[in-house]
Amino acid sequence: PGVSLSGMAVGLFPHNFAALSRLAVRSSPLVSMATETSSCDYLVVGAGASGMSFVDTLLLHAPEPVSVTLLDKREQPGGHWNDAYDYVTLHQPARNYGVESTALEAFTQHPEKLASRDEILDYYRSLLSRWGEAGHRVSFVGGAAYDFGSASYVDASGSRVGVDASKVVDARYTENDLPLLVPPKFSVGDGVDLIPPNQLPARGAGEGRRYCVLGGGKTGQDAVLFLRQTLGVPLDRIAWVVPHLPWITARDPPSPLRQNTCIEFIASALEAHAAAGSPPSALSSSAFLQSAFAKLEEEGKVYRILPDDTPTKFMDATLNRREAELLRESAPSVIRGRGRVASLSSTGDLVFADGSELALPWANEGGRSAAELTTYVHCTAGAFNFGASAAEGRRPVFSSEGEITVQELFQFPGFCFNGAVVAWLECQRGLSLAQKNALCELPPPPEEGEAPPLGPVAGQVGPLSAGRLPLATPPLLQAPARTRPRCAHGARAPIGHPLLVSLRNLRRWYATPGMGEWLHGLRLFSLAMNGYSLAEGRALVEKNCDGLVEAGLLTPPEEERR
Repeated sequence: PGVSLSGMAVGLFPHNFAALSRLAVRSSPLVSMATETSSCDYLVVGAGASGMSFVDTLLLHAPEPVSVTLLDKREQPGGHWNDAYDYVTLHQPARNYGVESTALEAFTQHPEKLASRDEILDYYRSLLSRWGEAGHRVSFVGGAAYDFGSASYVDASGSRVGVDASKVVDARYTENDLPLLVPPKFSVGDGVDLIPPNQLPARGAGEGRRYCVLGGGKTGQDAVLFLRQTLGVPLDRIAWVVPHLPWITARDPPSPLRQNTCIEFIASALEAHAAAGSPPSALSSSAFLQSAFAKLEEEGKVYRILPDDTPTKFMDATLNRREAELLRESAPSVIRGRGRVASLSSTGDLVFADGSELALPWANEGGRSAAELTTYVHCTAGAFNFGASAAEGRRPVFSSEGEITVQELFQFPGFCFNGAVVAWLECQRGLSLAQKNALCELPPPPEEGEAPPLGPVAGQVGPLSAGRLPLATPPLLQAPARTRPRCAHGARAPIGHPLLVSLRNLRRWYATPGMGEWLHGLRLFSLAMNGYSLAEGRALVEKNCDGLVEAGLLTPPEEERR
């Protein structure tokens, strides 16, 4: 028993973006024959937040000892944290991140328990040792290219190794898209200095250096804060392109250890809707969810960057009051209302998707073009676009072929939690495959049709009314829109808004013997983190369900309508 490790160097693309090749592939028709074969009970592909959480919970709750091969394209566990910029920290409390068995809080010195990149990587490395010391049979293979089609990987010596696994766990399906790895969707003129945020520390504030930050999400926010706080770049030397203003989760109230959760957010929306007189028109627009954000803003639980503009996106980026105020001070540098950038011209001008152009404020200063004066920072990858798996098609969490795909079952905060939930369900031998999948409703797939030229825009605050599914109906499993059953009026049966998917899943989990008790003892479960007892969690879920049924956003299950 114990943990063994092996690895190989990971190749880099030779461009501004030192992009790691996406080494896990679904099929490869031309592969060499495996020269040797290894065997295990579980092969887990992906040693990031989801994969590590899955393995940890599997080891804790499996009815019998299991052997695990944990394989990753990177040389060490930790997933995207290996590729993150040096100045990043976890922006949610460490108490709600990591794995079930081991507290991340013990690994960080940050006063708000916001673990740094290095602390998180140290935490994940330590888990390999802890699992071995506990007698678990876990073998970690780093820097390995796994091919799902041939069930094999290339090891450190370059040999192809076949894997005879009882079950294969795809834990890289929700891999983050990072600017270091994902090139921009816009074109870049010759001579333009475009960098990922990882290269900011090396650039410094040099005399006369200007910066244009592209992207308004958490990566863009971090870049602006780093420029202002650490490099000391004056505000008049920064331009910040923000196509869509985001709501920002406040890390302050009522303490750094408590965060608003998706289930509490639904409750806030229902309360705000009732306080406004329950206008029916709100249900078919963004007004229902925006009323919740307005209520949370009054309570000091969310922030906005520009005080007079209502944000239209939410991706749970989290800041404290001081950071939010610093971003507000940057308002004169914000370029918004123009949409997304389609190209950077060779002179450094911004060309937007609608064809309009904008010169930066310092263009032609001293007779030099903006391109000569400016470093452009690419923060537009869209972390939750999941580009690695976007083209693979949706599939059930548990397949009859013995493959398990860790996916998003529960919204903010979710990655580590979702990995643990899937592993716990896998350990329940009394549940059939169909029953496990019925407990794993998935959020809707992207709409069919041609993808936008500049890529998808995630996190739009829209209507909640896309989710008119019976409260207890199992999901219409992963059927593409063209094959989903039609409703009586001819429209495709909707799968449901991700918030409603989270609510329905939690209601099912509470109804599953033993699962509610496990959830409220799980450090990764957001309601448990916020101090809810099992009874209080169940009551909140039922109250939300009743309110949504009354509002017409959910229909009660058939047995409750009788």
